[in-house]
Amino acid sequence: MPLKYPTTSRTLLEKISSGDEISWDEFYSRYAPVIQALAKYREIPESDVEDICQQVMIQFFKQSRSFRFDPDLARFRTYFGRIINAKIIDYFRERRVQTPDHSEPGIADPGIEQLFIGEWRKVVLKDAEQKLKNRVSPETYQAYELYAVQERPVEKVAAYLDCSVNQVYQAKKRCFAIMKEILLEMNNEDPELQLELSKYGV
Repeated sequence: MPLKYPTTSRTLLEKISSGDEISWDEFYSRYAPVIQALAKYREIPESDVEDICQQVMIQFFKQSRSFRFDPDLARFRTYFGRIINAKIIDYFRERRVQTPDHSEPGIADPGIEQLFIGEWRKVVLKDAEQKLKNRVSPETYQAYELYAVQERPVEKVAAYLDCSVNQVYQAKKRCFAIMKEILLEMNNEDPELQLELSKYGV
């Protein structure tokens, strides 16, 4: 079934579907923390968390060549979350052990849903930062990164970059405006994410 990927790099998924090994590595590094966080939330032993991660990725990889983009169908986030949940359920059932809260493995857990959305926001924010990086000059992005993200003193940033303090301020202002635009677009694509915009008020 074709799927929708509004907040996942379309280019990345297209490369994966063609068997690009570098893109697989990028995909793994991007989404493994989401799987690991959910497995740890369910109190799966640390020694088994990576195994859950591997199983999710293997299942996803098997289906990767069937990717097509269709705005009328399910989001990638929903699809990927179902794979994670299924593998966690399999973990408890195969070992015939109870979940930490003694519920059935398949019972919906509001806590894990909130955690999943929170972890997914982190992935999406990284995508937003990459989009920003592609839309401004390297100098502008570096000033923004040092001053607005790392919160280094503006005078030190200006001295390090050999520019004026005002140029650093302007770089921050420009990047904040673009980030707000990017995040608004992402929220429109996937309202459930509710990405925070107040930081980027300009």
